[in-house]
Amino acid sequence: MTRLFVQILLILGIVNNSYAQQDLGLERQLLIKTSPLAFLEPETIVLQGGIEYFFSNKISIQSEIGVNGGIFGIKTDRGKNEDFKLWRTKNELKFYTKKNYWAIELFFVNKDFIRTDDYYSQTGRTFYYDEARIRFQVIGSGIKFGRQVYTSKNILIDSFGGLGFRGRYRQISQVELSENQSERLNENFFDFSGRYRFKGWDSVPHLTIGVKVGILTGNSR
Repeated sequence: MTRLFVQILLILGIVNNSYAQQDLGLERQLLIKTSPLAFLEPETIVLQGGIEYFFSNKISIQSEIGVNGGIFGIKTDRGKNEDFKLWRTKNELKFYTKKNYWAIELFFVNKDFIRTDDYYSQTGRTFYYDEARIRFQVIGSGIKFGRQVYTSKNILIDSFGGLGFRGRYRQISQVELSENQSERLNENFFDFSGRYRFKGWDSVPHLTIGVKVGILTGNSR
């Protein structure tokens, strides 16, 4: 895992001194942040944005919220998921050095949707269903490392990677059991359905890697 994380940092260029970050000159400045990669979520398109406020050149706080169209009543069916509603929030306390930054993050995710033609396991038994309502929540935290650089007078690119842990809780209700309780479903290697196939809590490692775009609202440096 350590080797993988070092490789991620190298990919992001965080440890590359040839791109050393200088003082951003953002003390008491506000950035509007967007997350273009949120459009590529495998389950649903997410609109995510937020703000980053710099108390000084060394410390900032960043808050984001993301939602999908289902929150506004827009049809968001994809695969086995119907009436898919998602919202999430993330908060970070960031500490800048001359070259890079590191951050402590805390995040929460809430999903509520109807799932069709699947199954879940409980007390050693497997129940196949035609339809069930899933409520899935995630709370987690981690440490991130990144670099934020100007690409123009008012635009900055924020690239980062990090590790942490997430706790996941799911409820399965309003179950309409399938008449055939011995059926077998086709599995897809890239299918993430396993997280929805049992009730209660579990915890998993959290790996994050990505890019955000910052728009400076005040005077540029």
